Amino acid sequence: MIEKKKTRSELKREAIISAAKDAFNEFGVQNTSMDKLASLAGVSKRTVYNHFESKEELVMLLLSELWHQSMADVDLTPLETKSVEEQLHYLLAHEIRILNKPSYIDLAKVAFGHYFYRPDELKEQAAKMTKQETALYKWLEQQNEKGVLKIDDIDTASIQLHSLIKGSCFWPQLMGMSDVMSEEAVMQLAQSTADLFLARYLA
Repeated sequence: MIEKKKTRSELKREAIISAAKDAFNEFGVQNTSMDKLASLAGVSKRTVYNHFESKEELVMLLLSELWHQSMADVDLTPLETKSVEEQLHYLLAHEIRILNKPSYIDLAKVAFGHYFYRPDELKEQAAKMTKQETALYKWLEQQNEKGVLKIDDIDTASIQLHSLIKGSCFWPQLMGMSDVMSEEAVMQLAQSTADLFLARYLA
Protein backbone atom coordinates (compact mmCIF):
# COMPACT_ATOMS: atom_id res chain seq x y z
CA MET A 1 0.00 0.00 0.00
CA ILE A 2 1.41 3.38 -1.03
CA GLU A 3 1.63 5.80 1.88
CA LYS A 4 -0.19 9.06 1.26
CA LYS A 5 2.20 11.96 0.86
CA LYS A 6 1.81 14.56 3.58
CA THR A 7 0.84 18.10 2.63
CA ARG A 8 3.06 21.08 3.37
CA SER A 9 0.59 22.13 6.03
CA GLU A 10 0.76 18.73 7.75
CA LEU A 11 4.57 18.77 7.66
CA LYS A 12 4.65 22.25 9.18
CA ARG A 13 2.24 21.21 11.92
CA GLU A 14 4.43 18.21 12.76
CA ALA A 15 7.51 20.47 12.82
CA ILE A 16 5.78 22.82 15.27
CA ILE A 17 4.75 19.96 17.57
CA SER A 18 8.25 18.47 17.45
CA ALA A 19 9.79 21.87 18.24
CA ALA A 20 7.38 22.34 21.13
CA LYS A 21 8.32 18.98 22.66
CA ASP A 22 12.03 19.81 22.48
CA ALA A 23 11.62 23.40 23.67
CA PHE A 24 9.30 22.59 26.56
CA ASN A 25 11.68 19.90 27.79
CA GLU A 26 14.77 22.08 27.45
CA PHE A 27 13.50 25.53 28.43
CA GLY A 28 10.22 24.80 30.20
CA VAL A 29 6.80 25.88 29.01
CA GLN A 30 6.87 29.29 30.64
CA ASN A 31 10.19 30.18 29.00
CA THR A 32 9.11 29.11 25.53
CA SER A 33 7.44 31.80 23.45
CA MET A 34 5.55 31.35 20.20
CA ASP A 35 8.38 33.27 18.52
CA LYS A 36 10.88 30.71 19.77
CA LEU A 37 8.67 27.86 18.57
CA ALA A 38 8.41 29.42 15.13
CA SER A 39 12.18 29.78 14.93
CA LEU A 40 12.85 26.22 16.08
CA ALA A 41 10.24 24.80 13.71
CA GLY A 42 11.57 26.82 10.78
CA VAL A 43 8.21 28.44 10.08
CA SER A 44 6.72 31.89 10.45
CA LYS A 45 4.96 33.01 13.62
CA ARG A 46 1.78 33.37 11.57
CA THR A 47 2.03 29.71 10.56
CA VAL A 48 2.27 28.69 14.20
CA TYR A 49 -0.90 30.63 15.01
CA ASN A 50 -2.64 29.19 11.95
CA HIS A 51 -2.25 25.74 13.51
CA PHE A 52 -2.55 26.66 17.20
CA GLU A 53 -4.47 29.66 18.51
CA SER A 54 -2.40 29.75 21.69
CA LYS A 55 0.50 28.09 23.43
CA GLU A 56 -2.00 26.58 25.85
CA GLU A 57 -3.77 24.78 23.00
CA LEU A 58 -0.45 23.26 22.00
CA VAL A 59 0.20 22.29 25.61
CA MET A 60 -3.14 20.47 25.79
CA LEU A 61 -2.32 18.57 22.61
CA LEU A 62 0.99 17.40 24.05
CA LEU A 63 -0.63 16.48 27.38
CA SER A 64 -3.23 14.42 25.57
CA GLU A 65 -0.59 12.78 23.39
CA LEU A 66 1.63 11.98 26.38
CA TRP A 67 -1.35 10.58 28.29
CA HIS A 68 -2.32 8.35 25.39
CA GLN A 69 1.17 7.06 24.61
CA SER A 70 2.08 6.47 28.23
CA MET A 71 -1.18 5.19 29.63
CA ALA A 72 -3.11 3.68 26.74
CA ASP A 73 -0.40 2.03 24.67
CA VAL A 74 0.61 -0.50 27.32
CA ASP A 75 0.88 -4.21 26.48
CA LEU A 76 -1.11 -6.15 29.05
CA THR A 77 0.08 -9.59 27.84
CA PRO A 78 3.15 -9.83 30.16
CA LEU A 79 0.87 -9.35 33.18
CA GLU A 80 -1.09 -12.55 32.57
CA THR A 81 1.31 -14.70 34.59
CA LYS A 82 1.21 -12.38 37.62
CA SER A 83 -1.29 -12.31 40.47
CA VAL A 84 -4.12 -9.78 40.35
CA GLU A 85 -2.41 -7.80 43.12
CA GLU A 86 0.88 -7.68 41.18
CA GLN A 87 -0.90 -6.68 37.98
CA LEU A 88 -2.75 -3.78 39.59
CA HIS A 89 0.37 -2.66 41.43
CA TYR A 90 2.32 -2.61 38.16
CA LEU A 91 -0.32 -0.59 36.30
CA LEU A 92 -0.76 1.91 39.12
CA ALA A 93 3.00 2.43 39.47
CA HIS A 94 3.21 3.01 35.72
CA GLU A 95 0.58 5.76 35.81
CA ILE A 96 2.00 7.35 38.95
CA ARG A 97 5.42 7.64 37.31
CA ILE A 98 3.83 9.52 34.38
CA LEU A 99 1.91 11.88 36.65
CA ASN A 100 5.06 12.34 38.73
CA LYS A 101 7.20 13.54 35.80
CA PRO A 102 8.29 17.21 36.13
CA SER A 103 7.69 17.69 32.39
CA TYR A 104 4.08 16.47 32.75
CA ILE A 105 3.50 18.70 35.79
CA ASP A 106 5.01 21.65 33.91
CA LEU A 107 2.59 21.18 31.02
CA ALA A 108 -0.35 20.66 33.37
CA LYS A 109 0.37 23.87 35.29
CA VAL A 110 0.20 25.93 32.11
CA ALA A 111 -2.97 24.22 30.92
CA PHE A 112 -4.65 24.53 34.31
CA GLY A 113 -3.70 28.18 34.64
CA HIS A 114 -5.10 28.94 31.20
CA TYR A 115 -8.39 27.07 31.60
CA PHE A 116 -9.04 27.90 35.27
CA TYR A 117 -11.21 30.87 34.34
CA ARG A 118 -12.64 29.10 31.29
CA PRO A 119 -14.71 26.28 32.90
CA ASP A 120 -16.56 25.37 29.71
CA GLU A 121 -13.33 24.98 27.74
CA LEU A 122 -11.78 23.03 30.62
CA LYS A 123 -14.72 20.60 30.64
CA GLU A 124 -14.35 20.13 26.89
CA GLN A 125 -10.63 19.41 27.14
CA ALA A 126 -11.12 17.10 30.13
CA ALA A 127 -13.78 15.17 28.21
CA LYS A 128 -11.34 14.61 25.34
CA MET A 129 -8.74 13.24 27.76
CA THR A 130 -11.30 11.01 29.50
CA LYS A 131 -12.38 9.44 26.22
CA GLN A 132 -8.91 7.98 25.79
CA GLU A 133 -9.14 4.57 27.43
CA THR A 134 -6.13 3.81 29.58
CA ALA A 135 -4.49 0.43 30.00
CA LEU A 136 -5.78 0.44 33.56
CA TYR A 137 -9.36 0.90 32.35
CA LYS A 138 -8.99 -1.97 29.88
CA TRP A 139 -7.54 -4.12 32.65
CA LEU A 140 -10.49 -3.36 34.94
CA GLU A 141 -12.88 -4.43 32.17
CA GLN A 142 -10.96 -7.66 31.55
CA GLN A 143 -10.76 -8.64 35.22
CA ASN A 144 -14.42 -7.83 35.72
CA GLU A 145 -15.40 -10.01 32.75
CA LYS A 146 -13.29 -12.88 34.15
CA GLY A 147 -15.02 -12.57 37.51
CA VAL A 148 -11.77 -11.75 39.31
CA LEU A 149 -13.19 -8.37 40.25
CA LYS A 150 -16.81 -7.54 41.01
CA ILE A 151 -17.47 -4.03 39.68
CA ASP A 152 -20.92 -2.69 38.83
CA ASP A 153 -19.66 0.53 37.24
CA ILE A 154 -16.22 0.50 35.58
CA ASP A 155 -16.25 4.28 35.01
CA THR A 156 -16.81 4.97 38.71
CA ALA A 157 -14.16 2.44 39.78
CA SER A 158 -11.65 3.97 37.36
CA ILE A 159 -12.36 7.47 38.67
CA GLN A 160 -11.90 6.24 42.24
CA LEU A 161 -8.50 4.74 41.40
CA HIS A 162 -7.26 7.85 39.61
CA SER A 163 -8.56 10.08 42.39
CA LEU A 164 -6.54 8.11 44.93
CA ILE A 165 -3.25 8.40 43.06
CA LYS A 166 -3.77 11.96 41.81
CA GLY A 167 -4.69 13.14 45.28
CA SER A 168 -1.36 11.90 46.60
CA CYS A 169 1.04 12.72 43.76
CA PHE A 170 -0.40 14.92 41.01
CA TRP A 171 -2.48 17.62 42.69
CA PRO A 172 -0.03 18.40 45.54
CA GLN A 173 2.76 18.88 42.96
CA LEU A 174 0.54 20.92 40.65
CA MET A 175 -0.25 23.27 43.54
CA GLY A 176 3.41 23.45 44.59
CA MET A 177 2.71 21.75 47.91
CA SER A 178 5.10 18.81 47.44
CA ASP A 179 8.18 17.75 45.49
CA VAL A 180 8.60 14.97 42.94
CA MET A 181 8.11 11.59 44.58
CA SER A 182 10.98 9.15 44.96
CA GLU A 183 10.73 5.72 43.32
CA GLU A 184 10.25 4.22 46.78
CA ALA A 185 7.32 6.57 47.43
CA VAL A 186 5.85 5.72 44.02
CA MET A 187 5.93 2.01 44.82
CA GLN A 188 4.44 2.55 48.28
CA LEU A 189 1.57 4.62 46.86
CA ALA A 190 0.89 2.02 44.18
CA GLN A 191 0.85 -0.77 46.76
CA SER A 192 -1.39 0.99 49.28
CA THR A 193 -3.81 2.07 46.53
CA ALA A 194 -3.96 -1.45 45.11
CA ASP A 195 -4.62 -2.92 48.56
CA LEU A 196 -7.39 -0.42 49.24
CA PHE A 197 -9.05 -0.94 45.87
CA LEU A 198 -8.92 -4.73 45.98
CA ALA A 199 -10.33 -4.76 49.51
CA ARG A 200 -13.46 -3.24 47.96
CA TYR A 201 -13.68 -4.89 44.54
CA LEU A 202 -11.92 -8.27 44.67
CA ALA A 203 -14.52 -10.97 44.05
